[in-house]
Amino acid sequence: MSKTNLLSTILISSLLSACGFHVPKNSTPINASVTGNTNSLFITEFKKHLDTNTKPSLQLEIGNEVQRNQTAAYKKNGDSSSYVLTLSVPIKVVRDQKVLLSKNLTASITIKEVTLSQADTLQITSSFSQLRQTLVTELLRILQHLNAN
Repeated sequence: MSKTNLLSTILISSLLSACGFHVPKNSTPINASVTGNTNSLFITEFKKHLDTNTKPSLQLEIGNEVQRNQTAAYKKNGDSSSYVLTLSVPIKVVRDQKVLLSKNLTASITIKEVTLSQADTLQITSSFSQLRQTLVTELLRILQHLNAN
């Protein structure tokens, strides 16, 4: 039984490490000067993760986020049964007046059994918040990579 546990632990750890679940090599603090609509939800969420004690090494231009709600499936009676929510944010990363990256960050999620009730509106709002957090995490990974170079 002990060999089986050891073998399964080794197998699971090797699978997780192969899939990219590992501790980051370098976790240097990131700070960037951010331009854009400072009242936007995306910029507010992103700034929570910046280290204000370090000198900004990158300039980041963040555009307005675009939320889309598209019907994905219909019921037999013609009502919508699921939606695809998509959040997109244009970014541009600049260092020393040189554009390092210009990209639209996009994330989407499918939600099912949604009506126009207040609870479903809260579910949609929560889903967009989750997508926003996903994009912030993706942007932080990109900046970590660009900051290392």
